[in-house]
Amino acid sequence: MIASRARLAPCPFTDRSHPMSRFANISLVNFPTLPPDEPDRLQKTLDRMCGYVDDAAQEQSDIVAFPEICNCLDTADPSDVAEPLDGPTVTALSQAARQHELYVVCPLIVSEEGRRYNCAVLIGRKGEIVGVYRKNFPTHPELEAGVTPGVETPVFETDFGRVGLCICFDLNYWEVGSGLCQNHAELVIWPSMWAGGRMLSKWAMEFGFNMAAVWKEQSTFVDIAGRELLAVKREARDRTGRSPVVTARIDLDRRLLHPDYNLENLKALFKRYGPTAAFTQWLKQDCHLVFGSQVPGLSSDQLIEEFGLETMRDYLARVRRDRKAALAAVAGPVYANGQTVAQDGERI
Repeated sequence: MIASRARLAPCPFTDRSHPMSRFANISLVNFPTLPPDEPDRLQKTLDRMCGYVDDAAQEQSDIVAFPEICNCLDTADPSDVAEPLDGPTVTALSQAARQHELYVVCPLIVSEEGRRYNCAVLIGRKGEIVGVYRKNFPTHPELEAGVTPGVETPVFETDFGRVGLCICFDLNYWEVGSGLCQNHAELVIWPSMWAGGRMLSKWAMEFGFNMAAVWKEQSTFVDIAGRELLAVKREARDRTGRSPVVTARIDLDRRLLHPDYNLENLKALFKRYGPTAAFTQWLKQDCHLVFGSQVPGLSSDQLIEEFGLETMRDYLARVRRDRKAALAAVAGPVYANGQTVAQDGERI
């Protein structure tokens, strides 16, 4: 399922007769930023970044991502390095994406209509801008420096799956992960300035998407069940000369289920399509079930719809709705631990 610095075979997702094997090759770059006083710093940085896109292409990557604002990290004033979307950084990475026909996640400070945003730009295989994510929760130093918070959690359609983006401090905020979940992300790429740790697993399990975390000293891949598939550390002053590109091969057609209300429907699935119709892995300690279609021509989502299966994310959403309805049906105040609370849980 995973590989690092290996030469990989073409991805099966390109064969649309077998969508159940929807693998994608995902590359992350442990890219240390050049010192702020480096002569021609931006141009040298962009040359190196484009070189790492070349490396990712050699690994037959579908998408390559860089750490948070790695083109200008440690610059005191974001206004000094803010660029328009057609500025030198996006232009250089767009040319590299088009040359190698892969997607690139390009983090930078973007200047738009007099405002500055901490962004991650998704560039497509033809060098076009597929979408832009604006960091929802900038840190206090960013806010004080004039960075404007984003307000959306978009998910972008690619030819290998639905990709969401978030940035660094966003990982601390449930509403960002929830928004990406509601928009049906299958893979969330997280450019950052820290490793993420157990928060990556928490998000993956709760929201039902794979995660790829990239900062200058570590790249980490976590699957939908919250399991760390691969973590590669790299010293900031690495002198080995090895490429900082790390690649993993992940099946984006896998789904996370809860056993409640699904077991009988799974039996019906196997009865109709045979005992090898789906990959299933029971994770007893977590009370989760990893599910993936193995029926030629049918995706996991198609089987889920056909047999009325319910993903973990949909199950949790249904319980939340039913809880709200149950509280709405209660006449008068609700009591908890001697306190009177409103129906939304707030004390009154």
